[in-house]
Amino acid sequence: MPSISIIFKNKIITKHQISRGDTLLIGRNNVNDIVIDSPLVSNQHAKIDSDGKGYHYVDLQSSNGSFKDGRLIKSHWLNNGDSITIGNYVLNFVNPKIIKQPKKQPTVINKTMKIDANKIRELIKISKSKENFNNKVERRNSSKRRRAIAVLSYLSGNKARVQLTGSLTKIGKDLKSDILVKGFGIGKTAAAISKTVNGWYLSYVGGFSKPRVNNTILKKPVKLNNFDIITIGSTRFQFLLGTSDFPI
Repeated sequence: MPSISIIFKNKIITKHQISRGDTLLIGRNNVNDIVIDSPLVSNQHAKIDSDGKGYHYVDLQSSNGSFKDGRLIKSHWLNNGDSITIGNYVLNFVNPKIIKQPKKQPTVINKTMKIDANKIRELIKISKSKENFNNKVERRNSSKRRRAIAVLSYLSGNKARVQLTGSLTKIGKDLKSDILVKGFGIGKTAAAISKTVNGWYLSYVGGFSKPRVNNTILKKPVKLNNFDIITIGSTRFQFLLGTSDFPI
């Protein structure tokens, strides 16, 4: 029977089965079928539907989004072995009977989705970009090229630099945070930076004072670019990128 394993720090925490015709709700609230107790996970974060043709993952407009291969997704047809990241947890889908995702969308989706020529060209462009990215990764691994490095450089108060080495860096007023910031309205965990194969993403987690990137209030996870200015309360950082060959 198809199953979904919830993985945290490379360890399976729980395992859930899904039958044909079932729907599994995923989120932080106890009413969900799959409960993930994490501040990075929304109360109702996502769901997995089975319509008899396949298994369809749908993000329910969560605060911090869902990621497949480092790419933010709204929905995805699940193939055997697929992994989707939400917060600092990984959902691994196993169903050996599935060879590839269904070619057709569910009937409900066919009625609501409008695809024109521009959309098709956009999807083709995204597919080619992903293929080119994967080819670059393979070439980089085979030739053992330089490794990307990212740091946060303080622009106010402390002048230190913090290298982002982990897969998740927590920022907030909690003493257990990776980066400690103080101020009115700052959450215990105010924001988090996720390291993915596609770069570093900043997400709002909690607190009255929301993070800003280049003076724009963060409303959804955003990919950080070199020299971006991050503001959390009265603390300002600059995001800097470098490589192991050319340190920052």
